[in-house]
Amino acid sequence: MGLVRALLPLSRAAARLSPRPGRRLHGAALTRCLAPDWVLLRPASPTHRLAWAEEAVAVYRALVEAGDVRPRDRDLLARNLTQHASALLLVGRSDQACTSMDASLAVPGARWSPAQRAHLLHLRAQAQFDLARLDEALGSTGECVAAYRRLLPTRRERALGGLPGALRTYALVLQALDRTEESVAVYEECAGLLRAMSVRELGRVTLVRARVLSELVAGLRSLGRYAEALSVGREARDAVDPIMVWALPDYVRPLRVRLFADLAGCLAVTGDLPAARTAAEEAVAEARALTGRDRAAGEPWLVVTLECLGDQLSELEEHAAELTARREVADLRAALAAERPDVHDPLLAACLERLADCHEATGDRRAAVGARERAVAAYRRAGGLDPAVHEPELARALSDLSLFRQGDGDLDGAVRDAREAVALTRHLAESDWQTNHALTARRLRVLGRALRRSGDHAAAVACYEESESILDGESTGPGANHQTSALAATRSGLALALDEAAGAHLTEGRSDAAVAALCSLLALTRRTDQTSVHARCVAAFAHARAEHRDTVVPAWRRATGEDFPTFVYRWSGAEGGDRLPNGS
Repeated sequence: MGLVRALLPLSRAAARLSPRPGRRLHGAALTRCLAPDWVLLRPASPTHRLAWAEEAVAVYRALVEAGDVRPRDRDLLARNLTQHASALLLVGRSDQACTSMDASLAVPGARWSPAQRAHLLHLRAQAQFDLARLDEALGSTGECVAAYRRLLPTRRERALGGLPGALRTYALVLQALDRTEESVAVYEECAGLLRAMSVRELGRVTLVRARVLSELVAGLRSLGRYAEALSVGREARDAVDPIMVWALPDYVRPLRVRLFADLAGCLAVTGDLPAARTAAEEAVAEARALTGRDRAAGEPWLVVTLECLGDQLSELEEHAAELTARREVADLRAALAAERPDVHDPLLAACLERLADCHEATGDRRAAVGARERAVAAYRRAGGLDPAVHEPELARALSDLSLFRQGDGDLDGAVRDAREAVALTRHLAESDWQTNHALTARRLRVLGRALRRSGDHAAAVACYEESESILDGESTGPGANHQTSALAATRSGLALALDEAAGAHLTEGRSDAAVAALCSLLALTRRTDQTSVHARCVAAFAHARAEHRDTVVPAWRRATGEDFPTFVYRWSGAEGGDRLPNGS
């Protein structure tokens, strides 16, 4: 059929020289190019197919509008309008494809075979799917599948498609509707049909087979059926072999990228980490090749596969190699975010947080803090565009950044970030109290820790006390078990803050303020049976009595009218083998 394509200029000349017979000859040549009989012929590009389809429609429309029209001319006009719709779908012009389908049905006197009607139903379903009209697409695919089950197309009609292609579209629609189990069942039926075909029959559905098997692997993975996914994956590898890549690079290479990424995920879950890494590396190599051909199509896949490779390297604790992958992902995400910040800034932020974790694993805390600062900036930009969606993530990222700064010794920055996180969470609680009220307590605990480390003991105690008040109320409602552990952490932190506050007051000669802190610490022990809190209280009182007996004991009597408490333990000035909890 390559010869027919090569002779198109001659048939065009014939159409100009002899309008009626020449047009019919040229129309027949164009129709043959759009639906070739020779299945091994490398398909034309979507742009060429669209140009031929438009030309064929113009040729047959001219014949129909002229006098002495033949019935076959009307049939071929309707058929080529359908081929025009198919070509429009290939270039993403689904609205115009629907218009062309309607025009094909409106050709007066055109005769339609059952196979042609089934093909038209299939095209309509694909257009509806592309336009996100999923309920309509579901109805159309159901009719299309039913129609193909009832018919046996002729040899020439097989080029229009068949039941495997219709089943694949039906499965895609079900997947988009989150009916994954039904979708996988349809894919499995389709795969069974393909396995039963002869080599000659498979020649017409090689691309459908590659797509079905690759998408079936993804569906099985999403259902957690990893062993089955790996089994189908071996078959899918054969369906997307290098020969298929050479013949159909624009269609097959994206399938290979996704297939290898899915196989890497399944292998990782089943515990074969070296094989998972190998599959992830194959996915990255395919994505790079795809990016070299088409940057717009390849870069998003390159990002996905590099993240997959980073995950596998993290599991293998190969942090140096992981760091290389994470940095490349961050650079790619940053470039994409510059073009589409509304889509890619939140993804960039999440990517930078993973990069920060990797930096920390390699011991580079300064680089980890820098990556988290960039993540906060990305979340801030995203929050400016869609506050309701991204401000919660910004608050969480600020709180995490505060903890990182505390570990890095930047206490001023830690306090600043934690204050902003608390303020944001309070604001979010105004519209979603149930979710954010308890989160406010957690953020207050982070702020309290930063304030305590910076020496602002009064403010730290106030943060911990407010956090305790919030969690004490939340610990009786839904999620009480989770809140109970958070309450315990808050009380440990409060005990440490009160201990340090009392010590600071005593050192600076403010014995009355120290006694107030010790009273609060003693009251805390009566609200909880936590061993860590009681131990902290014993240590605080023993230290105060041992180091500041002459000032703290009289101040206690003045404030309480009672003798200073004594305990069985004596302060030694040095910690024992078990360190007291630090209130983190």
